[in-house]
Amino acid sequence: MNMVRLAALCALIAIQRQGLAQELEEYTPLEKERWIQEEQPLKVKVSGGISYDSNLFRLSEQTDAQTVIGTSDKSDIIYQLGAGGKYELRQSRQKFIAEANVTEYKFRHFDGLDNTSSDLRGEWQWQVGNDWSGDLGVGYRRYLQSFANFQQNLRDMVDQDRVYGSANYLLHSQLKLTLDADWVDTQHSDQSRNELDSKIDNTAFTVNWVTPAQNTVGLQYRTADARFPHPDATTLITNDYTEDEYSLVAHWRLSGASEASARIGHTERKFDQAPNRNFSGPTWRLAYLWLPTGKTSLELATWRELSQFQDLSVTYVRVTGISVVPTWSVAPQVVLRGKISLQTLEYLGDSGTSSGSSGREDKDRLYQISALWTPLRLTELAFTIETGRRTSNQAFVGYKYDAISVLATRYF
Repeated sequence: MNMVRLAALCALIAIQRQGLAQELEEYTPLEKERWIQEEQPLKVKVSGGISYDSNLFRLSEQTDAQTVIGTSDKSDIIYQLGAGGKYELRQSRQKFIAEANVTEYKFRHFDGLDNTSSDLRGEWQWQVGNDWSGDLGVGYRRYLQSFANFQQNLRDMVDQDRVYGSANYLLHSQLKLTLDADWVDTQHSDQSRNELDSKIDNTAFTVNWVTPAQNTVGLQYRTADARFPHPDATTLITNDYTEDEYSLVAHWRLSGASEASARIGHTERKFDQAPNRNFSGPTWRLAYLWLPTGKTSLELATWRELSQFQDLSVTYVRVTGISVVPTWSVAPQVVLRGKISLQTLEYLGDSGTSSGSSGREDKDRLYQISALWTPLRLTELAFTIETGRRTSNQAFVGYKYDAISVLATRYF
């Protein structure tokens, strides 16, 4: 069981959000790994947790908190209670999955942010003969918008509908063709932020060479079409864009104890009404996983990618980062995990300049340590301590925070 917990915990690479209360949901890979170990088609879980965040709204030390959020106390304690279920049905080579997770968040001080978040999914994993396979699914997610780039005491709930599918064709024993499609519709509940509402369609075609050891190297072309139905209230310009990306992709098991994955490419983003926002440049994501022993692992990653609009008001950013995630199974019931993430955010797409760059640059630093304890079978406790820092070349943007959380999960 040490290897199960270790492999599951290695997958817990969370994206920085507004606070540890929402980040607790990043433990879903661990839960899925637990569910896979159970044979019954229906799996159920309940969870409860508490977290503390010293700077919930990610306010700068230069900001007058009393003016912005109505109080000088920027911290809060968040309680959460959740339940989830997953049902799997296998029929010959077909597999059907229905999954639902609902979590209630209660804020001790800023109770106007109280919300019920949810994550629903239905998926069909299909296979026809020996050469055709893929999946087809629908999903719905509801969550509280992050405050990292939206520093106001405002409850903006995001509703996200998704339809996705893929098809794989084994043209030859060593040549595989893959078509992926993804449609995402995002809506913001707060009317002052409806210019961030979007419909983004992604389609990717990949040709992979497959070795006898199941390592892959290939070429990928991805195209995206993004539509924002509400124009910018200031400029009356919509953020509609098209994007094309050409990449070299690979997944390679270097040895029995290490593997690497890579996507290295060139991305071009063109805006319909604001060509000065256009982007053309290299993008990548590289990851390396090393398991030197049965109780330890080390995961390294680096990336340069464009963020989505719904994260950053009316601009987009080029994010260049690196992360280090060591994991150690201290005892049969205890696993420790650390994480260091360093990111540079270059703000592009500013319609107010001819260059398309706002000149703003932020540097994010995240340091985190987690402990997973399994005191009883099917019962898990996760303890997390985190500190984050942002520095910027612009005033009232940088911030720092400290957070701590405890999450208990029981599986049935």
